[in-house]
Amino acid sequence: MKTSAHLVAKCSLSTLLCLYAYNNAQAQHVRVVHTGSTSMDVRDGTGFRKGGWGIDPSVRPDVYETYIEGESKKVSFITDRDSITFDVMPGKTYPFAFVLNGKDSAFTEIRGIKLMPRAQFSKAYQQANRGKTLVEIPQMYELLNVIFALTDKGRTSNGLIPRNTDYYSQVMEWFTPYRDQPAVKKINTELAVDGVYHALKMDAYAFELNADGIIVQSPVYDRIGRSNSNSLRTYIADLQQFARSSRFQEFYKAHQPFYNQLITAYRDSIGVPEMQRWLGRNFPSTRYDAFKIILSPLVGNNQSASFFEFNGFREAQAHVNFPFHKPGSTAGWSPEAIFVKDGNIVFTELNHAFIGPEGEKPAYLTRIQKAFSDLTIWNDPSKPARGYDTPQASFDEYMNWALVSLRYLDYAPPAEQDKLIAGIEDMMVNDRGFRRFKEFDQFLIKTYKARKKGQTVADLYPVIIGWFEENR
Repeated sequence: MKTSAHLVAKCSLSTLLCLYAYNNAQAQHVRVVHTGSTSMDVRDGTGFRKGGWGIDPSVRPDVYETYIEGESKKVSFITDRDSITFDVMPGKTYPFAFVLNGKDSAFTEIRGIKLMPRAQFSKAYQQANRGKTLVEIPQMYELLNVIFALTDKGRTSNGLIPRNTDYYSQVMEWFTPYRDQPAVKKINTELAVDGVYHALKMDAYAFELNADGIIVQSPVYDRIGRSNSNSLRTYIADLQQFARSSRFQEFYKAHQPFYNQLITAYRDSIGVPEMQRWLGRNFPSTRYDAFKIILSPLVGNNQSASFFEFNGFREAQAHVNFPFHKPGSTAGWSPEAIFVKDGNIVFTELNHAFIGPEGEKPAYLTRIQKAFSDLTIWNDPSKPARGYDTPQASFDEYMNWALVSLRYLDYAPPAEQDKLIAGIEDMMVNDRGFRRFKEFDQFLIKTYKARKKGQTVADLYPVIIGWFEENR
């Protein structure tokens, strides 16, 4: 075995490269990759990303993390002059160095991380939840939403937090003295990044506050979002400090009757069973064994959905707000129309558990990619539609709210359907920026009304995708 002194004596590339080898016990020989560019391609298992990695000599080392399901997988970096490949194993690190134009060294390290299932449904869990729809306002979920409410964005951004409720006033009175806690400051910084809000909020459901006020990992969920790691995990210590010092559990228990009112309303007064039957009937190849509706009275205009499959058990989750009525919002509508309208938010999240799998079928996937290859045709980049920045996401959102119109046809009072549908089309085009939604919505309504007896929405997918292909 060579000693560190021997390593230093043999190094010739540069003093920096020698020091890197000297200071890394694992690096008896630092493998070198030559490049003439700071950008290179990455092949990670079966995936390939052109220009997927950029080197930065000032970061020492620059770490590339890769998640591994099995025992190992191959990871390659490919430059304009060279390449390197490692057989990466979970828990192992693989240091090497890029040499840019023969002089600047950029030390890099690959870290193998074991990819955990997003959810693991035991036999006991399956037996307890099969066939059920649960509505919840979990403690840990509400803890994070309280922190969102304390951030700069939570206090100023219209739509993020409903600030016109008595509950919001009570939250701010109790928790404002703790605004300078590290958890609030760090989450405040995180919210400046697009998309982080949804990831943090959903991933909070993978943690629980136990009877002693200790934050623990859920025995079922590792993470809720689609990323490879739980985005909230690095903040758990700070959240624990906030929960203890602010006496969060005391506040939560005092408001349990209010939470129970919202849960009961969702369970009994918004038509969730009817929505599930409608979706199951119109997407017969997609089934779920359990549903969860997870909400907070502090969630505004930001909803999301997730679905899981493990051990043959499938679960769909809708992460939603509560449909509080704004002043004047119910004027001019019948009770029947209000009932259907109140269900729109949870319906549009439950939708995703059905339209997502349908649109990803091989018969449709490539066609959708081509039809939405130029997203500026469909989405206004100056409006919220810009966030639906992949063909699949854009197609799914067009379908999502068009299904609201179809549900109006089936359940809303006939005399109010046109006005209800016009409201959806105005919101989607003018507020959210889905440029062609009204045209598509009217096409789908006409097609749905003319469908043959027994035809489902899923049966109409070839015609639906054909419309997008013809109108791109």
